[in-house]
Amino acid sequence: MKTKLTLAAMAGAMLMLGGAPSQAHHAVQASVDVDKTVEVKAILTRIDWINPHTWMHFDVKDAAGKVQKIDVESLGIAALRRVGVDSKSALKVGDTYTIGYYPNRDGSPGGFMAKMVLPDGRTFDTKNTDPAATQ
Repeated sequence: MKTKLTLAAMAGAMLMLGGAPSQAHHAVQASVDVDKTVEVKAILTRIDWINPHTWMHFDVKDAAGKVQKIDVESLGIAALRRVGVDSKSALKVGDTYTIGYYPNRDGSPGGFMAKMVLPDGRTFDTKNTDPAATQ
């Protein structure tokens, strides 16, 4: 009798868990080319402090002086704190930054942040250097 109750409880738990929506973290490599890095000077125009990842929006001037708007996905808020962006005031809209990012595979402007150099020279390395990570 005890075995039947245990089996019934396990089957019920499996049914409940199987019906629950699952969420998986996407692989950055699916949307950007991690074998290439684009480095530009860019003016920060907006930051979306959202989870799971922040989005930073920049204006970049090309050689002819034409402005291109790019959107760069970055780390989540907690991960940004771990690399040194310890508050929302650490980054200022209107300031010029040197950014390195992995470009979008589809050719659209922007990509995923690899590093960021602040106007005062501090550098934030946002790429994952843990080879065991499955980002």
